[in-house]
Amino acid sequence: MKRCLWITRQDPRPADSGDLIYTIGLLQALAATDECRITVLAHRAPHNAGETLPGIHCELPVGVPKKSLLCLLSKLPSDAHRLGGREMREALWDLLQEDFDCVVIDQAANAWALDLIPREMRVIYISHNHEASVRAEVAESGEGSPLFRWALTKDAMKYARLEDRLAERADAISAITPRDASIYKREFPEKRIKIISPGYSRRIPESLPPLVERTPRRVVLAGTFEWLAKRRNLEAFLTESAEPFEKANIAFHVVGKCDPAYFAKLSEEFPQVSFFPNVRSMDPHLGDARIGLIPEALGGGFKLKALDYIFRGLPLASIGPALSGLPLNPGRDCLAAGSTSELAELIADRIDDLEFLNQAAANALEKCRGAFHWSDRGKALARLLTP
Repeated sequence: MKRCLWITRQDPRPADSGDLIYTIGLLQALAATDECRITVLAHRAPHNAGETLPGIHCELPVGVPKKSLLCLLSKLPSDAHRLGGREMREALWDLLQEDFDCVVIDQAANAWALDLIPREMRVIYISHNHEASVRAEVAESGEGSPLFRWALTKDAMKYARLEDRLAERADAISAITPRDASIYKREFPEKRIKIISPGYSRRIPESLPPLVERTPRRVVLAGTFEWLAKRRNLEAFLTESAEPFEKANIAFHVVGKCDPAYFAKLSEEFPQVSFFPNVRSMDPHLGDARIGLIPEALGGGFKLKALDYIFRGLPLASIGPALSGLPLNPGRDCLAAGSTSELAELIADRIDDLEFLNQAAANALEKCRGAFHWSDRGKALARLLTP
């Protein structure tokens, strides 16, 4: 049985954001193959849910440090600088005295560990985004003060250098979407690259209750709104949808993990929108709407909320590139547009087309039903860890 050291940002319990859901899903799926003994090195979570991880040993030396302006002086991007502090480096050094067969670096921000990992040890890079392109995209979006934009651009350049170094060092790379895999393949044509999209751990229904006339004429956006890119996507859609949604008398609910003060500020600016921060369950909000929204023009990656929408019977409305990794036909299995403004207008135009919305939801369910099992991801990852 292989011994695997897995370095990630923080203990993924509770898994209350997309990156943590993906990490804990991969860990549990890999452990379930009985092909690896896994040791996780991570920061402690702010609030541990007490969930056990069978077959996985966790080393959690310290909590996630707060951001510091000292990161501007570091060669590392800000996330890697704060994640790779003294306590974590000492813990990694101690662990590396044991006999591991491979090291998994989960997200590029954890490539601070590269200097400590022996050259002969096998390294696997678990990518959540192609960080170089995503960070540059966010930096170039042109919002904020000149100093803030300069800092973002500088940080994006550091991320690009660190990710290139990690990809060069890695024996294999997993990508979360076909779009990301094609970029890695172009940049590192000799590397072993495997697409491992997220799985879905909840029950998948056999059929869906149809949307009917009394179903509220409501659009819901679920997600985590802590990263700058996520907030910019939200703010752009709020601005672009205000007029067409008001004309069409469409209710808009935004639900998810965030600083409540951020939602309170948005509520003042967009009083026609209902904001629900840090809810105990998404179910009531996803079960009482006509459309699930994916407005991410910035940020890349696989949109986990798409699976929550699809398997609850909500038709998708998405920016086209955000569908990467989903086996859906835009225009037939979901609403899709090339820009935020076009998407808002399209939703306003089709919100009452219940025949289309129900058919799109049924198509999406049928195409995705067998495509997102975590057990398949665990087997694929076990093969990737094998030379």
